[in-house]
Amino acid sequence: MKTLIVYSSKYGCTADCAKYLSTKSSGETTLADINKATNPVEPDSYDTIIIGGSVYIGKVSKKLREFCESNLHTLTGKRIGIFLCCAQPEQANEFLTANFPPTLLDKAITTSVFGSEIRLENMSFFDKTIIKAVTKGGFSKYKTSTENMDEFVQKMGMN
Repeated sequence: MKTLIVYSSKYGCTADCAKYLSTKSSGETTLADINKATNPVEPDSYDTIIIGGSVYIGKVSKKLREFCESNLHTLTGKRIGIFLCCAQPEQANEFLTANFPPTLLDKAITTSVFGSEIRLENMSFFDKTIIKAVTKGGFSKYKTSTENMDEFVQKMGMN
């Protein structure tokens, strides 16, 4: 089974989650950061496509949304899983429906939220200021969940 994990990561949390998923896959797995790809990401030759994005102000990256829209026909013919990295897991359904086409969500074997991490060292001054104001310095509660990732892997049948 050939798996493509296509993701968008602003500060590294989503990239780390994608890498974690790739280590759990028993088949051939390709990682593709949609923001750093120098060539178009082509999903045609893969059996399984995992799409992951970080949520900022309710949105995943524009490039990830465009990838899903422009490859919708191909993606709906594949085994699909979608994950989000976000600080508001209670709003996951809202974020999913706002960022992904309904036909893609309907086709997904599973969707999940892996949590989030605040990585101030990677942030711009502006983003640091916003995060500090919103969280009031309570950074320790923001963590990713390997349990959620392992459950995702199991539901996708990757192991």
